[in-house]
Amino acid sequence: MRIRALDSIRGLLLLQMTLDHFGKPISHYLYQCFGFFSAAEGFFFLSGFVGMLAATSKSVKDPTQSWMRWRALKTWRYHIVTLIGICIVAFFALPRITHFFAPIYQHPAAGSLWSLLLVNTPEWLDVLPLYVIFLLLGSFVFPLFVRAKNMHTIFLLWFPSLAVWLGAQFGLRDTVNAIFPSWITHGDFDPFAWQCVYFTGAAVAAWWKRAKEIAPNSRPTAIVKKFTPAIIAILAFCFLWSHQFIPVQIPDDIWINKSHVGALRFANFFAFMMFICWIVRTWPSALDFRPTNVMGRHSLNVYTAHNVIIYLWMATPNSIRYHGPWNVVAPICACMLLWAIAKLREPKQH
Repeated sequence: MRIRALDSIRGLLLLQMTLDHFGKPISHYLYQCFGFFSAAEGFFFLSGFVGMLAATSKSVKDPTQSWMRWRALKTWRYHIVTLIGICIVAFFALPRITHFFAPIYQHPAAGSLWSLLLVNTPEWLDVLPLYVIFLLLGSFVFPLFVRAKNMHTIFLLWFPSLAVWLGAQFGLRDTVNAIFPSWITHGDFDPFAWQCVYFTGAAVAAWWKRAKEIAPNSRPTAIVKKFTPAIIAILAFCFLWSHQFIPVQIPDDIWINKSHVGALRFANFFAFMMFICWIVRTWPSALDFRPTNVMGRHSLNVYTAHNVIIYLWMATPNSIRYHGPWNVVAPICACMLLWAIAKLREPKQH
């Protein structure tokens, strides 16, 4: 059974990411609008959370979670088809965006191979490869979460993810990337850091399901509810701090870095998700919006289409991209188009 509010929130996050990627003036008001984090963290977290709920419901018929490997293969196909299509179109017709694919043009054989292996990931095309990797890893980790008998075991299963995230704060990615040719583009997202956002979502879902089984008459969100006032206070402080409404110096980049998901960034985001959890459990329909719900249900299609639209936008002349009304009308039309794409997918699913 799907939780409608979660699909709606995922749809909202997709819209925010799309508007962020179009740049100013809209992104000036939306990007990291709630604190030191962006919509991307929420999308990764909810993907892990929803994936864990699905793994739990499918565990009897599919104990090895093979559906996750099929999902990974499907995501990989979407990514590769998009990469090949845009790469070819850019080479022949869109010179403004050819620099994104320079490693493939300059090293056709090796560049193509590393791209197929998800090592070379051009900017804007570096998120779906992470989902492929996380889904493949999840197909082995999620069954362990499902079989966990208590909260202590769930924490122990999550701890390695936290340890890898900690290593990411001290250059783990650079050490691994040194193995590959220097001309490869690895994208903006550090997989060693962002995996923690994904698997934290899965761990929270596993905790929630296990708590319901151990104490069916108690609400597993009681702890969140108890600390909600403190969470709200933390979120308010981080919001005012990040927007410089209070005279406190912005923390160093290592604490709020997006690529490596800095410690303060992660803590700020996690508090926000706990607040959202409290809202969803207290008022289940408060965050359920029909237009974004359909987008959340077809997130792979919507996100892939969003990538294509962003590249087309990057290929437009600066006289359009940086001037009104085009830099306002175009993002809004793009969001409407993404909703239409998701809506068209509905009949096929039913």
